[in-house]
Amino acid sequence: LHLCDRRQRQMCIRDREEIMKHKYRNYYFPVLICIVFCLCIFLVRHVFSVRTQTNASLPVTEVRQNFSFLNTIDFELSELCDGDLNNTAFFQELENRTNIHIDWITSLSNLQIQNRFEQNSDSVPDLIGAGNFSSIYGNISADDAIAQGDICDLTELVPKYAPNYYKIIQQKDIKDIAYTDSGRIAAVYSIKQNSQKPWCGLQIRKDWLDELGLEIPVTYDDWETVLTAFKERKGATAPLWISYNAYAQDESLNAGFGVSYDFFQMDGKVFYGPARQGWKDYLTLMNRWYQKGLIDVDYMTGNSTYADSKMIASGTSGAWFGMYTMPSDLSAKDQNIKVIAVSPPKLNEHDTLHIQKKYSISDNMFYISSECEHPEIVLKWIDYLFSDEGSRFASYGTEGKTYTLDKDQNPVFTDLILHNSDGLTFYQALKNYTLAPGLPSAYIDWKRELQCVPPSSAVMCDVWASTDTSYMLPVSLSFTSEERTRLSQIMANVNSCMYEYTTAFITGIKSFDNYEEYLNTLKKNKIDEAVQIYQNAYDRYLAKHSS
Repeated sequence: LHLCDRRQRQMCIRDREEIMKHKYRNYYFPVLICIVFCLCIFLVRHVFSVRTQTNASLPVTEVRQNFSFLNTIDFELSELCDGDLNNTAFFQELENRTNIHIDWITSLSNLQIQNRFEQNSDSVPDLIGAGNFSSIYGNISADDAIAQGDICDLTELVPKYAPNYYKIIQQKDIKDIAYTDSGRIAAVYSIKQNSQKPWCGLQIRKDWLDELGLEIPVTYDDWETVLTAFKERKGATAPLWISYNAYAQDESLNAGFGVSYDFFQMDGKVFYGPARQGWKDYLTLMNRWYQKGLIDVDYMTGNSTYADSKMIASGTSGAWFGMYTMPSDLSAKDQNIKVIAVSPPKLNEHDTLHIQKKYSISDNMFYISSECEHPEIVLKWIDYLFSDEGSRFASYGTEGKTYTLDKDQNPVFTDLILHNSDGLTFYQALKNYTLAPGLPSAYIDWKRELQCVPPSSAVMCDVWASTDTSYMLPVSLSFTSEERTRLSQIMANVNSCMYEYTTAFITGIKSFDNYEEYLNTLKKNKIDEAVQIYQNAYDRYLAKHSS
């Protein structure tokens, strides 16, 4: 009997195990599948959340709203719109869509003329472009401006009223820029949909190289050989065009000497480039080229960062610093001119360069003043330009008018932009019918600009990107209000000193026997204190990103 009972118990246990297995297969397994499926849905939505922005409900408000916006603009855009962005087709259409009218104040002088702002007055515009922030509030940080009640803290408002923008700024590389050191949202940034490679750099006339039987220059010695040939055999009076200060070429001429014309770092230690030995070596080279007539003897009288296409077309210069659009401008003047991009020169052929301007994924932003009565409406308005529909409108204008869609549903500009019958250049048309490059704020497809150039010009960006940026400081480096104020005081004198001595050494006005005098002047102007301020800021940045 005991044996039978034991066998029965064993059979019951086996039956119970079979029942549990069957129950697991029929109940728990489908639940597990459901959980995995939901997890996949979550991950897919997370991965594509930035690219699937919802379209804003238009109009933003049923009752028309007016906001004042202080944002200085460049001369060409000012000429195009007669100083009022509401005269552009883009902002007229934006107002039609959103029912928001912007009273643009495009210069500080206009602000004073209109009596919208006076020193020590509480009356400020509703919206303030980044370039005008310090003019209104002084050299204070955004966190301090919030603490003092000068600008709105948008941290709680953005997720509610600007959900498209909020999704985008959660990306790691953008979050570093869009949030302050204390984790606040203080401004609305203009964001590029893709990282942009260098869009300007050194260029040279390939037709001249071929005609003279010369190779593309790599080292500084190669460059000297080529420039000398351009002078002696092509009659170029300024073989190499350089900017008015000899160092505004995005580090392209000085990088080979291992120094920046500004602050940079090596192995975590910050330096001021123009106080390093490499800077003296660079100036010594520039002085030799100046004395040999290889650079424009009147370069310091210019006022541009980029070469004038007329100097190239006339044969005055055969190498220069310019944008990737330059070859198209030149071919319109003379189809025989062939241009290629060249990498920054090196001391030795196999050197690796680590100095190059860093391009931020954001190029502007604006703040909302605490004087603004309806910051939530402003956020709804600007959030439209971060939606799918609004970002395409900001980047390409109006479908059927300024662009059409190709077979892959990619926007392609019409002749209104590419071959404007009113005589507007590509960039002038772009500034009229779309959100002009550099204006705040939208989710911009910068690749739109590639439509104005042939593929051979677009690949120039790859050549200029051959130099890495490992010695450059982060573009999102931030300073306290006290540091900003002190840097402003110090660097005003340092920059003036550096520019004055740089020009004097290159042109030979000052002998290099006076170089110690220059270094001592930098020290008297507290350059070491400025380096320490940058070091402290960089240390905070490293600590923040190591946690």
